[in-house]
Amino acid sequence: MSLDLVLRPLVYAALSGLLLAPLERLFPARRAGRTRRSLRTDLGFATVGVVMAHALVALSAGGVLAALASPEAPLADAPTWVSLPLGLLAFELAGYAYHRAAHAFAPLRRLHDVHHSATHMDWLAGFRQHPLEIALMTLAQNAPLALLGLPLAEHAAVVVAMQTHTLFVHANLRTPGWLAWFVATPAFHHRHHDREAALANYASLFPWIDRVFGTASEAPAGDFGLPGPEREGFVALLLTPLRRGCGRPAGRRRPARGDRPA
Repeated sequence: MSLDLVLRPLVYAALSGLLLAPLERLFPARRAGRTRRSLRTDLGFATVGVVMAHALVALSAGGVLAALASPEAPLADAPTWVSLPLGLLAFELAGYAYHRAAHAFAPLRRLHDVHHSATHMDWLAGFRQHPLEIALMTLAQNAPLALLGLPLAEHAAVVVAMQTHTLFVHANLRTPGWLAWFVATPAFHHRHHDREAALANYASLFPWIDRVFGTASEAPAGDFGLPGPEREGFVALLLTPLRRGCGRPAGRRRPARGDRPA
């Protein structure tokens, strides 16, 4: 493994923290702090987990995506002002579809439960994902871009923008309510992490996708995490999806009729 595969994700994580951590202190959505154990867990996923996933994607998924690319693809020769927004939309729609599948099918749900185990929302919690799920999501979201023939520069711009926005929506950050009409905000995504009502607000960037598919909710988030005992520990969370009977029940409700649509 080259040193670059290790350093790039760590530098990205550090730069994201330098941007979001001060904003969280100035404009916190919630005052409650996190435990030292949860901090160690998320630091583990933001270092070892991110490096593992980045290396896996670089060494395996890259070859799969390259095989899908074609010079005759629709966006191969399109101008940037056309290819970039279409690539962003394709990436987001693929991510929405995978996210819904991750809540519907038990094998994917067990992996996704690692992400939902966080009981405190801040930018660092955005890194709490099982490396296997990161690899699956990377293939699901990037394969459409390769099939469309999105040029490498635009493809990289889409990935960086979406990764940054993912950390933003997990941040413990108070934002203007009107912003959620245009892009997903922390309040919008935190509703998805509600312990009892996670089947809402799947979109990462465009909240209108949830509105179109009837999965949007503007109700405030309650407690975060999974039903049952709190789950923490980097190694324990890595192993949990592999254990039989570890997954949560699939019955957390969809947005109730009384929830005001987002």
